Amino acid sequence: MNATGLLLFGCGQLGMMALARFFFQWLLHFAANGSAPGLAAATVGAAFFAFRIFDGVTDPLAGALSDGWVRKGRERRALLRYSFLLPAIGLVLVFAPAPSLSPLVNWLLLGIGMFTFFVGYTLYAIPYWSLLDDYSRGPSGTDTALRATLSNVLGAGLLAATAVGFVASPVLVDSFGYGWSAILFAVPCAALMLLPYFSQPATVGPPVPNEKAPSLWQSFRLALTHRKFLAVIALFAGGQMSFTIMTAAAPFIATELVGGDLTDVAWLLGPFLGTALPSFALVPRLIKRAGWERSTLVATVMLGIVYGGTGVLGAAWVGTPLQSAMLVFAIGGPMAAVLLGLEGEAVIACASERGTHVTAVYFGVYNFVVKALNGVALLLTGVLSALRDDWGVLAVRSMGWLAGGLLFVGVLLYVAVSAQHTRGAAVG
Repeated sequence: MNATGLLLFGCGQLGMMALARFFFQWLLHFAANGSAPGLAAATVGAAFFAFRIFDGVTDPLAGALSDGWVRKGRERRALLRYSFLLPAIGLVLVFAPAPSLSPLVNWLLLGIGMFTFFVGYTLYAIPYWSLLDDYSRGPSGTDTALRATLSNVLGAGLLAATAVGFVASPVLVDSFGYGWSAILFAVPCAALMLLPYFSQPATVGPPVPNEKAPSLWQSFRLALTHRKFLAVIALFAGGQMSFTIMTAAAPFIATELVGGDLTDVAWLLGPFLGTALPSFALVPRLIKRAGWERSTLVATVMLGIVYGGTGVLGAAWVGTPLQSAMLVFAIGGPMAAVLLGLEGEAVIACASERGTHVTAVYFGVYNFVVKALNGVALLLTGVLSALRDDWGVLAVRSMGWLAGGLLFVGVLLYVAVSAQHTRGAAVG
């Protein structure tokens, strides 16, 4: 795959994640500002939680649908054409409620929009991520270097979308309001999400029908009894939970540890993104030298140390306390790039051990577990934020220590479970 193909493939992740960032960043703010009759932040938050559970449950089912589609000899990428518009339509509907509409109509728009957004996101994301495996297969077998590169592109697309969300969406919302901003975000993002369809390498032939491949429940059993895969879930779930905690903790770190205000959040995340995005270019070389497992383990331990270090911010180690915090966040960027760049490669490497059409089911199961644990991470962060009245800044410092600790827990679980996998394989 040439540079153009890699760019087209990465556009899907950029578009999809930019839509998701807009949705998560502004939904509660939209409701809390009284932008539409009948919508209150608490009830909208409860609706979001319910749809988030629904979203997680549908991930494995979407994986089974995607793998079943390929088993019949159809191209997986064709599923992108049927789903790329749905998340954009859902986003527009979610932010369509207006003061001129009745509470009932506003709730209908919000509910239908959330349903359309989450269903569309799942039906697009699981087949799209599974293309890592499809696009890396050629006449001579699987091109593992290309597969790792495509995984790295997905990680870069996620952080690029985060940067776009933090920079562009506040300007649009401030200038045009929520509804028009959602439309201005949705149209280009939907166009980007179609582009991976055109990135398939010329060496990839049509899929061969395989009706003897595992059924839906057999695929689930293969995934849930695969110790190596469970070890990978433990390792990367720790990283995902830590990202969630640090994103939620950034405003508290900026205001209560560093002594700034909410605008200083950008000064913390900016250096993080500034070092992470260029580091993706080095990830394929790192994989070639050390392999994805060793690279991930080392990066996870190092990031755990960095995140744990955010718990002692507040002193003027380098310049001002804010500049010291910026330096700490910048140090964590390259390690985060390694984790995000190798996530897809790790899931597919596990699925390929089964040698069957189960790639999308593996992604579905992985995504379901990660979403559930991210909810736990957000809950724990919320508990710590509520303890600030009693604990003071210790509660905020504990957020960084919790994020770092989860990374170490992920490493320990990975080592323990993968060791059992190795012993089981040796006995077998």
